[in-house]
Formats: sequence, C-alpha cells, structure tokens
Amino acid sequence: ISAWYPQLSDAPLVRVHYIIGVTPGDHPVPDPVQLEADVAEAGRGWVDRFEAGLRRSGVEEVSVGPVSAKWARAFGAGYRDRYDADEAAVDLQFMTRLNDTGAPGEGEPVAVRAFRNPDDSRLQFRFKLYRRGSAVPLSDVLPILADMGLKTLEEYGNAIRPLGDTEIHIHEFLMEDPRGEALVFDDVKGPFEDAFAAVWTGRNESDGFNRLVVELGVEWREAALIRTLAHYRQQTGLDPSQTVQEEALREYPDVARALLSLFKAKFEPAVGGSADDRASAVAELEGKIAALLQEVKSLDHDRALRRIAALIGAIKRTNYFQLDADGQPKPHIAIKIASRELEDLPLPKPFREIFVWAPHVEGVHLRFGPVARGGLRWSDRRDDFRTEVLGLVKAQQVKNAVIVPVGSKGGFYPKQLPRTTDREAIQGEAIRAYRTFLSGLLDITDNIAADGSVVRPANVVAWEQDDPYLVVAADKGTATFSDIANGVSASYGFWLGDAFASGGSVGYDHKGMGITARGAWEAVKRHFREMGKDIQTEPFTMVGVGDMSGDVFGNGALLSKATRLVAAFDHRDIFIDPNPDHVTGWTERKRLFDLPRSSWQDYDKALISEGGGVFSRSAKSIQLTPQIKAALDISDDVLDPISLIRAILKAPTELLYLGGIGTYVKSPAETDAQVGDKGTDALRINGDELRVKVVGEGANLGFTQAGRIVFGLNGGRINTDAIDNSAGVDTSDHEVNIKILVGSAVTNGVLPMEERAPLLASMTDEVGLKVLAHNYDQTLALTLQQAEGAGALDAQQRFMQALSARGKLDRKVEGLPNDVRVREMMASGVALTRPELAVLTAYAKLELSDEIVASSAPEDPFFEQILVRYFPDALARFEPEMKSHRLRREIIATVMSNEVVNMCGPTFPDRLRGSAECDTTALIIAFEAARRVFRLDQAWDAVSALDLKISAEAQTALYREIAVVLRRQTFWMARRAKTGVSVQGLIDRYRPIADALQAEGAPVLSRFEQGRLDARVKTFADMGAPEDLVRSIAIMRPLVAASDIGDLAQEAGWPVAAMARLYHQVGAAFDFDRLRAAAGSIPSADHFDRLAVRRLIEDLMNEQAALTRAVAGASDPSVGVSEDAAEGAVDAWIGSKQAAVEGVRASVDEIEQSGSGWTFAKLTIANATIRDLASAATRG
Repeated sequence: ISAWYPQLSDAPLVRVHYIIGVTPGDHPVPDPVQLEADVAEAGRGWVDRFEAGLRRSGVEEVSVGPVSAKWARAFGAGYRDRYDADEAAVDLQFMTRLNDTGAPGEGEPVAVRAFRNPDDSRLQFRFKLYRRGSAVPLSDVLPILADMGLKTLEEYGNAIRPLGDTEIHIHEFLMEDPRGEALVFDDVKGPFEDAFAAVWTGRNESDGFNRLVVELGVEWREAALIRTLAHYRQQTGLDPSQTVQEEALREYPDVARALLSLFKAKFEPAVGGSADDRASAVAELEGKIAALLQEVKSLDHDRALRRIAALIGAIKRTNYFQLDADGQPKPHIAIKIASRELEDLPLPKPFREIFVWAPHVEGVHLRFGPVARGGLRWSDRRDDFRTEVLGLVKAQQVKNAVIVPVGSKGGFYPKQLPRTTDREAIQGEAIRAYRTFLSGLLDITDNIAADGSVVRPANVVAWEQDDPYLVVAADKGTATFSDIANGVSASYGFWLGDAFASGGSVGYDHKGMGITARGAWEAVKRHFREMGKDIQTEPFTMVGVGDMSGDVFGNGALLSKATRLVAAFDHRDIFIDPNPDHVTGWTERKRLFDLPRSSWQDYDKALISEGGGVFSRSAKSIQLTPQIKAALDISDDVLDPISLIRAILKAPTELLYLGGIGTYVKSPAETDAQVGDKGTDALRINGDELRVKVVGEGANLGFTQAGRIVFGLNGGRINTDAIDNSAGVDTSDHEVNIKILVGSAVTNGVLPMEERAPLLASMTDEVGLKVLAHNYDQTLALTLQQAEGAGALDAQQRFMQALSARGKLDRKVEGLPNDVRVREMMASGVALTRPELAVLTAYAKLELSDEIVASSAPEDPFFEQILVRYFPDALARFEPEMKSHRLRREIIATVMSNEVVNMCGPTFPDRLRGSAECDTTALIIAFEAARRVFRLDQAWDAVSALDLKISAEAQTALYREIAVVLRRQTFWMARRAKTGVSVQGLIDRYRPIADALQAEGAPVLSRFEQGRLDARVKTFADMGAPEDLVRSIAIMRPLVAASDIGDLAQEAGWPVAAMARLYHQVGAAFDFDRLRAAAGSIPSADHFDRLAVRRLIEDLMNEQAALTRAVAGASDPSVGVSEDAAEGAVDAWIGSKQAAVEGVRASVDEIEQSGSGWTFAKLTIANATIRDLASAATRG
C-alpha cells in the first residue's frame, strides 16, 4: 500500500482510499469483481462472516439469528486466527451432535470428524475430536492413534464457550501413516471415525488389531471380530503371540479380507439362499484362502492365519449379526465352536465351547456334551483362563458321571475392574462382566416354546442341530450370583426359567443342607469303616483346610461329634488344639458356624487344650509349645506360618479333610509350576510326605491326580475330589430336573404357580438323601474294583485302549498308566489306585450313558419305573409330565449307566457286548431283567444294611458274590434280549422259575454243587454274616442255570423243580459241575484267555442242557420228584447209549488222571468229547 486517505463525515460510514503500488513489469492482474468481494469480506466482522457461513452450510434463515446469538462469540481469538467461519459452521454441526452420541454408561459423548487439507500429503490426514467439559488429555488420545498404526505430528486445541451452555473442546490432530503408503482417504475416513469413537466410548478396546481399520479399511466391528478369533486362539496356549497375529493379518491383507468374507458367508443372515448355496459359497472361499496361504512366507504367520481360518471353519454359531433393542449391533461378540474339529487344541477337547469377547470382559464356556452342567467362575487369569477352566472341567467330567448332564465349566475375566479397595465397586464391575458373559452364552442358545418346539435365536445361522440345553452354577467368585444369572435368563425368556442357575432364592441352599460336606463325609466314613472304625461314635483325630464360616469345612467339621480337630488353617489364621476334647470342640465349632461371620480368632481360647492357640498367618514367627510339637511330631521350637502349615499337612493324624481353596499336595515328580496354583506353592507338600491314614476331599483340586496316586501307592486311603464332593453338583442337577418337571406341571395347569416354591422346599430332605445314596454307591464301586486287585489290569488296560482308540480318553491327561507301565504293574502285582479307578469309572459311566441315550433302551416301558424313582415321592402325581420330560432319556441313561458300572465294574459293558455279541439295548435290558428276575437288587440292599454290623471284608465278599451272578445272568439274558424282548417280558418269563428254584434250595442240586454251596455258606458265615442272608446269596451261583432249566421245563411240559433235579443229576453224571468249576478256577489275566474260558463254560452249559433235554425226552416227569429218581432216569438213558457214554467217560477220566490238574487245554479236549455226545443226543 503506497498511501491511504480516510474521509470522515457525519455519516455512520468512513471512506478510505488506498493506493496500491506494484512492481513494474511482471505483476498479477487481479479480477476486479473478486477483489471487490474479498475486500468486502475482509471488512466484515466475525459475526457477519459466521452468519454467512451458517447460511452456506444450510441453516435456514429463520434459525440463523438464534444460532448466531448462542455460538458466534463462542469461538475464541485462537480459533478465529486459525479457522475461517465456514470451518466454524462445519464444527458447529458436530458440536450440536454431542448430546446424541454415545450410549449411557458406555463412555463420554464425543464426536469425531476426519478430513484432509489441500496441502496435506497423501500419507496424512486429520481429525477433530469434539467433547463437552474439560479438554482431552493427549495421553488418552495418542495411544489409541498409535494402536491404529498412526503417527501423530501436530495437535491444536480450542475451547468453545456457547452462550448458556457447557464448554466444548475441539482438538485437531494431524496424523501420518508410517508405512509410507498412500492412504485412500475416502476408504479410511468413515471406518476411522467410527473406530475412534467406539474406543473412546468403551464399545471397543484399543490394541494393534485396530490397525486393520486404517490399513485394510475395515469397520471396527470387523476388526473386533478378528480380535475375538485371535484372542480365543491365544487362550488355547498353542498359538503365536498376539503381536505375530497382528503382523500376519497386516502383512497379508488379502487373507484377512478373505477370512472376513468367509465368516460373513457362513453366518450373515442377509446372504440368503439355500443351505446348499451357502455351503457352496463357504467351500469356494475356503479354497481361496487355502490358495492365498500358499503365498505366506513366514512359518509363524502361516500358523497364525491357518489357525484362524480353521477356527472359522469350526464355528457353529455367532451373535455377530444380532442387534440390540435400539437396533444397534450387540456390544459383545460370541462364537460357538465345535472344539473337536480343531486338531491343535490341548486335550481333552470339549464337545462345544462358547467364547465371549467384549471390551470389559472375556470368557469361555466348555461343555462335553449337548446336555452338560457346571459352574461359572470369576477368573483372575487374563492370559490363560481357558487353561484354568479346562483343568477344572476335567474334574467336573468325573464328578458329573453321577448326574444327568456331562461336565461343563465356564470362566470369565473382567478386564476393567476399578483400581480401588472399594469392594462394592469391584463387585459391581464383576457383575456387569458376568451379565455380559451370560448374555453372550444365551445369545446363541436355542429356546423352547410353550408347545415344545425349539426356537432359534434371531439372526443366528446355525451349522449344527438344535441345542437348547444350557444350565450354569455358582463357582469361585460367583457364589451369590445365581439370582443374577436367572434374571438374565428371564430377560431372554429362556425356557429353563430359574432352573438356568440352580441354588438361587427359589432353589436348594447347599450350605443350609450341608450337602457337599455330607457327600464327602460318606466317602470318609467308608474309608474308616473299611479300616474297622466307626467315626460317628469312636473319636478320631483330624487336621483340615478351611474355617467354620465356610460351607464345606464348616459343615464337615460338625458331621461327627467324635471329631478331634487337632489343627486347621485358612487364608487368615492357623488353629491348633494339640489334645482336643471332641465334645467341647464340637460345641465350640458349632457356635462359630452359627455366627453370621467368623474366623478361627473367634474360637474361645479357654477351650483349647494346653499349649494350643490361634495364630495369625501374618506373623513373622510362631513359638511352638511342647504340646504342639508332640501333636505334629516335629522338633522345631519356632516356625514361620508357612512352615507350620506344612507341618500340619504332614501331621500323623487319622484324617486330612480339605474344605478350602488351594492345591496342597502333589507328586514328587511334579514341579510347582506344573501344578498351576501359585498361591499355594510355598505350602505344598508331596504325597509321600503325608502321614494321615485317610483324605477327604470336600474341596476341589486339593491334590494333583499324581499326588493322590502317590499317596494311594503308599497305603493312604483317598478317592478324588470329583468323587468326594460330587454331592453339590448332584443336588443342583436334581434341582434343575425337578424344576423342568414342575414347570411342565405348571404349564399344563396341574400345579398352581403359588404352590411351586413350597413344593420345591418340601422335598429338600428327600433330595439330599437321594444324592447321598449316590456318594455311598460310588465309593462302594471303587472298593469293589479295588478288591479285584492286579488281576483286573488286563481288562482295564483293554478298556483304556478302546477308549483311546475311540478318541474318548487321553491317558496322559487323565494320569492313567500307559501300556508299558501297565505291563510293569502286571509283572509286579501292582493294581490301579482308587484315584485311577475313579477316573476309569467316570469314563465308563459317561460313555455308557451316551450309548444308552443313542439306543432304543429308554423306550422300553419298564424304565418308566426308573424315571419315577429318580424323582422325590411328592412328584409321583406328575407321571404324565415325567414321560414327556425334556431329559427323560438322559435321566434313564444316567441312572442305568451308574447302576451297571457300580455293580459290575467299568470294564463290564465292553466285555459283555463283545462276548455276548449284543448291542447296548440288549445289554441294558438284560442287566435290568437279570437283577429283577433273581432279586439281586434286594440282596444288594440287604448287604448294604449290614454296615458296621459285620466286617467290611465280609460285606465286600458278599457284594462280589452277587456281582458274579449278576454278570453271568446278564450275559445269559443278553443272548435272549437280542431278539427284541422287553424287560418285563423277561421278568414275567423267568422270575417265577428263579423264585421256585430259590424256594427249593439245595435239594435240587447235585452232591458236588451242594458241597460247594455249603463251603461258600461257611466261608461267609465265618466272616460274621447272617446265615439266612448268606445262604440266599450263596445259592445264587448254582442258580445261574435257572433260565436254561426254565426253558427246558417249558419245552418238556415238566414242573420246574423236577427239571432242575434232572438237570443237576445230568451235570453230576457227566462231570459238568466239576469241569465248570475247574474252568472257573483257571488263572486268566489275559483277555483272550478269559474269553476262551468263558466260551468253554458256555459250551459246557449248552451241552448240559442238550443232554438234559435228551434224558427228559426219554423219561417221565415223575422222575424229577427226588434226587434218586432223577439219578435213575439219567442212568437209564446212559444205559441206552452205553457205548458212546463209556467212551466219553473213559476219555475224560484219562485226561483227568494224566496229572498236573486241569488245564485249559485238557478242558478243551474234554469239552470236545462231551460235545460230540451232546450233538449226537440232539440229533436223536
């Protein structure tokens, strides 16, 4: 400007004349019109320019004034210096959206705008962040941008202060993609804005997977889906690190996009078309991915991508495409996986698992069958909670062998627990995480309508059959969450109602019932009873883990008034009573148990014996009195609390009772790291250091399995936690099944809703007794198996081999011996321990139960009785509802599999089906018919009633005698059950025969059989068993032939007793009795040896029947009235076949007199000789 001249007057305007000089020659020639416009704009004030900008942005003229009044002066000088009015008008559009952005409880309302200035490079773009209130700390923003792969170059902040409203801060960030690649801004803009807002408002988490938004241009939920898949893979413990996963996905964007396309092709409802069309599209994409993976160079990258691809292939359902009530995608992602389709998962592999991801929680639910049950725990292991849950579900599997559902277990990790000591705040966040986890499970679980039809969740494409059964239970950290879980279930209208989570306000109170401890006490009582001690009346010493406020320890320490509690500890205190008085101690423990809250510090110190006391675990050291040293058998004068606890665990008492959390005993061959419970590393001892006689595992995971085995091999009496504390889960299962039944009764109008809760409560005691019966029976089953000793190893080995071959068992995972170790055990005469037998028993029951469900056995009308007896008596009036119970087949299968394995052993079903060449239906029908025909169930109960009346040794011998008969009769019946007969048909046909022969007793037997009968009676009677019971059981063995005798009598039209005399006299005349006895006494540890002996005995039975038929055909029924007459009839028939019979007798005599006793080879030749005679007799 060369000069300027203002002209002033009385007018309101001033005129200024500017003279602008230019350089001669080359200078721009301005457009006069544009120049006039620019000068006019420069002459306007900010308000005028802002209002003009509003008009240009589309604000209606009528609104310009009010908007300007509120906002025009809100922009400070710093903002006006950097931005023009048009930019302010754009910013205003985003600031006015703030009230509508962000959902309540999901973060602060913010708005995000990404843009690019003309002078920005192609590697750069900008975004503005709008937020009410205080300025945004850069430390909150920059990590989010860094996780998205962006380098922040500049930041500018401005405070906007609208009239009468909250201050708003605008932050502008200039960012650059450090990859050096040109961004396609139009592809990135929308996904970036949504992704940043999702992280800021808590709908997404910030990590390296968000780089996919910028680098691939995918939506943030697609990146969250990839994160979900990768996080699941990480939880398996077998995949490359998250960093490697992120690198692989970024390095091979075509593979990442193809993986997303595959997922959408499988599960997006909008894809439409037929199932075949969808399957074809999936197959095509799988082929494309396989081809793309061939180009991946890094082995780690290849492994990461292949495993994600395999995971998508194994997913059966997802909630990814579901919407919430507001029509927005759900804030959590759930995927349901067919685990056994993934080759690289750690064993054991579940049937299905559901993995749930959300910004504030992750969790997994593993289940081993369509009908499964187990607790959900609050885990504190972020990186490997699946490993924790998998370890727990292994024990749950064994525990659930006694109930209808197979094992399941879930765990969730809350990722946003507040960093505070405020327990309510922590609990509140945990409950929020729990609700989300449950929602993820229910999102993809089928429902059942009132008419019984299965309803698929909305927007769920399922690649599997209907799957409506989902029940959960309390576990570590969730003991009080059952009502919360049932509330979530109710919000989904889930068909199970408050049976979804047992133990709620309308459920069975486990602590009030003391059921877990009572179940464990059944195991403890059996251990001592088999040692000849009644711990309910005879004082015994105990050490334990827990305190009186706890359910399992508190109830357990009160179950016998003869308990002398020497020492116990929990996480706070150590209690020691060196010479306890059992009466005083029980009374004081009961007082503590009845307090609302208590610790060992509340124990009346005056009641503790001399030298004892209560010591804090926080003490540096503890002075030991002579009495404590004597009680614990130690010489130290001073110990720190950790060492004192170890001394308690090693104390020479009679019982160690576990009622608290922690793994305290391992094998010497295991490291603490392998145990996986860091909290008790310092306290843990080895199994061979224990000096107690008995261990009762009221709590879970108190021992490692290897630790139990070591203790067992050293003479200790122990089962497993799954056996001892199964009563809790058993009670919950009864509750669920009862509620399903009662729910049907309510729906059908036969039970008023107001009577439901009182009815459930009225059955508490009976449910408890049914559960405790299972504990009694399972521990008895282990005793009977243990009595078989090393002689059962071959059959047990073959069973383990068969399970392994079918993919049902991993012997290493379950701590069972491999084939090499089994051969060593056979050579040294070492048998499986009770803990090992417990695992084998559980697997046998679980497999047999599955097979029964899949068979036609549950359709036999007789098993309706099993169903009715399963439920408490008060529910008998709902028999029609029982018949339509959703789990009718499973209940029958569970009861029958337990009965078969408990009474006949875990290897019996496989052996019976092999030898009898029958299927599972025939096996179950034969078993049930056999025990009813011969009333073996009644005999079994009679022996059980002799607890503490006769020795445990005598009881075991009687049980085993019944089991021998039951196994043989089941074999015989199974041969007939192959023809499709029913249980009742077999009972009606053969029970009258068995009853008649039982009534006849010994007189119908041969002299040889009578002698053997008398010997058995004497053996049992000498053990102290009642003679009448002994005789009724002892005669069962020769009555194995009762069914054959009945068939012969029916064919010939003879009275049963007459045919029995003739049959046994034929046996005496042709030495069948002695030959069978000799065959049965041949040692046969090998499977094929046993099979051959069994076939030989069966041949001898068939031949005896054939010869009896021939003699009866040549005789009159009157010959059966006495032993002499029957003997005469046999002699007469022999006389008619003298040459042939004498030849047979001469051959048998020659074989027998050859010396060295009967061998299998000799018996085989003798049998062949007799078979020829029987065949000739059959031909007539």
